[in-house]
Amino acid sequence: MSVPTNLLSANAEGVETDISPWNAGSNTTLQWSTRFYTGSHSLGMTAVATGTVTATLANRVAVTAGVTYQAYAYFAAVTAGAGRTATVRIDWYSASVGGTAISSSSGSVALDATTAWNTPPPQVTAQAPSGAQYASLTVTVSGVSAGQQMCADRFTLGLPFKSAVNLLPYTASSVETDATEWTAEANTALSRTQPTAREGWYSLVLTSSAAGQMGATSVAVPVTPGTNYMGQAYAQSGSGSIRLNLRWYDSTGALISTTTGPSWALSSSAWTTCNTGGTAPAGAATARLVLAPTATAAGQTWTCDIMAVHDLTTVYPADNLIPFLASDFEAGIDPGWAVTGGTASLSTASVYYNTYSMAVVADGGDLSISLTTPVTGPIVAGQSYQLKAPLSVPSGGLPFATKIEWLDSTGSPLRTRWQTWTPGTGSGWYIGPMGDIAPAGAVSVRVAVTYSGLAAGTTVYIDRVQLIPGGLTVAAVPAGGGGVALTVNGLTTVSPTWTWSLVRLDSSGKSAPVRGWTGDLTNQTITGDNAVVTDYETPLGVPVVWRLTVKDPGGVGWQSYTSDPVTLDAPTTDVWLKDPGLPARSVQLTVATPMPTWSRSARQGVNQVRGRQLPVIISDVRSGKTGTLTVVTETDDERAALDWVLSSGNTLLLQWPPGWGEEDIYVSVGDVQLSPVVDYAEFHDRTWSLPLTQVDRPIGGVTGSADRTWQTVKDAGASWLDALAGAESWLDVYTGEAA
Repeated sequence: MSVPTNLLSANAEGVETDISPWNAGSNTTLQWSTRFYTGSHSLGMTAVATGTVTATLANRVAVTAGVTYQAYAYFAAVTAGAGRTATVRIDWYSASVGGTAISSSSGSVALDATTAWNTPPPQVTAQAPSGAQYASLTVTVSGVSAGQQMCADRFTLGLPFKSAVNLLPYTASSVETDATEWTAEANTALSRTQPTAREGWYSLVLTSSAAGQMGATSVAVPVTPGTNYMGQAYAQSGSGSIRLNLRWYDSTGALISTTTGPSWALSSSAWTTCNTGGTAPAGAATARLVLAPTATAAGQTWTCDIMAVHDLTTVYPADNLIPFLASDFEAGIDPGWAVTGGTASLSTASVYYNTYSMAVVADGGDLSISLTTPVTGPIVAGQSYQLKAPLSVPSGGLPFATKIEWLDSTGSPLRTRWQTWTPGTGSGWYIGPMGDIAPAGAVSVRVAVTYSGLAAGTTVYIDRVQLIPGGLTVAAVPAGGGGVALTVNGLTTVSPTWTWSLVRLDSSGKSAPVRGWTGDLTNQTITGDNAVVTDYETPLGVPVVWRLTVKDPGGVGWQSYTSDPVTLDAPTTDVWLKDPGLPARSVQLTVATPMPTWSRSARQGVNQVRGRQLPVIISDVRSGKTGTLTVVTETDDERAALDWVLSSGNTLLLQWPPGWGEEDIYVSVGDVQLSPVVDYAEFHDRTWSLPLTQVDRPIGGVTGSADRTWQTVKDAGASWLDALAGAESWLDVYTGEAA
């Protein structure tokens, strides 16, 4: 069937209920015939006198001007006879009833002089003219003697079988009407064949005049420079292989360049999907598909059908940094792919998308599948990118690793990041969606997949490899108030039903959860793809990284990403006194002498026992530190800032420069003493004595920011319209991304 969706009703198509959907034309009497092509009935048309019988659809169907439609019907004679011609005709109208047809489109075939159903049927493929809103279908058979009956069945009017992204018109793609939209090049004769067709009833045949290069060129189709296109045809031949090429032309019709496809080995009895692909070059306005076999003798033939020039804009990820030819294997294995420890070939045995994948058979041991040709931009520094390399191992899931390697302008690696994966035991496709952030200076990237210790003969399939914006990452940059701004991306990459956690790891290997807006960021419900928080508890002067983890609540799987290290400035004479829950109150202070003398009280009872020389001592754990910190403020603003952080009475975080031999601790501040440095009223320096008692880290979340407030937002513009300009969410407003 050449029309996948028939616009006619089921009874109009098959005449299985009655003949009411059809009106008899002149010289015609209609009957409900028990002969049939499919089903159990057909439409009988008996000639009143010798001449032509006709039937017209009783109710018109809606159509759209400019759209191509196809109509056909099958015919058979009750009495054998020669000289009969069957015709199907589409009449185009501007209204559902009445009026005169805008125009008509028809197709005819001479019927066999038998009583068998005629195949192929008469068909017409035509574009609805301007102004057309409705169409009617009429069928006729000429050369019918008086009293003879002709039968028609399987009436069809609808959109022909054609991919929505195929730029070639259906008449050129299918050659169902003729082959006039193809041009024979040197050494080539074109014709159509009816017995062999991939779709519909006809296919295109290329016949060689002599040995040598052959070619058939399609009509031109419009293209856009920089856009990916794929040429495609189904082919079969016992004479040899075929190539598909794409020729690019400028607006004057001058040839710019030719994309030459791979050589496709063909079968004489089965259809092979043959592809080529390329990106329209600068200045390209049109393209033509070329079917290019090479003959070894005269009289050799190649049969082709469903020719296409696919616009990949909607079917191929536009933001994939990996070009289509390297990503999808539809036009062969791109030379940029290198395999060590195995042998690669094109395969249809297991595919993730479309027709082909790359099959790699392991030699035994380690296997590396890498895109060694660097992929160039546009790469945006600081942007998160996601590597998706769908893999299938029919023998069962096997551990593997993915790699992203960023390169500078000289081709030298800036950073290489690996991610290991342990898929389940199934044999389906597995995608390890690895994320990474492009470093500053990156202009190209290489990707790879590796397996360790594979058994010889293990087959790995890979298909549709993508490097696109997104992926699970966390970026860390210093922020005001002694904090580090953390931007989390890709939380929904694996599954929105998983939970996520964010922890801090310092150079000593210690880990601690990051404080979020409602509490520690552990086992958080995913409510969106992104999150932003500032970690004000980051140690000073030492490299620190942050690990983002998403995991299945059932414990089945997990994925993580570790940020690049960040080292916060550590002034040589200052400490930070921070309110973990109210970071806007945090203050940087200059330490005065004396340094704290720390005391750790023993918790013990000394019991003098009668008759014993030595006491019995009952001990508990030793207390935390207590001591007095002396700091100096020089200005009224510094004094007000310290007074503000102390006034809340909250537990505070005391942070030291790393070279002082002190550890960061959470403290409760006791009764404070404030003394002038000198007894001179206009001299504002003050010495503060802060009695400190070490306590546990407080619970709770962060409220506000140390360096971005609503005042900051207000100051960003003269009005709310200015402040919100460019923002897609309140998150953008908070982070300043809209500014």
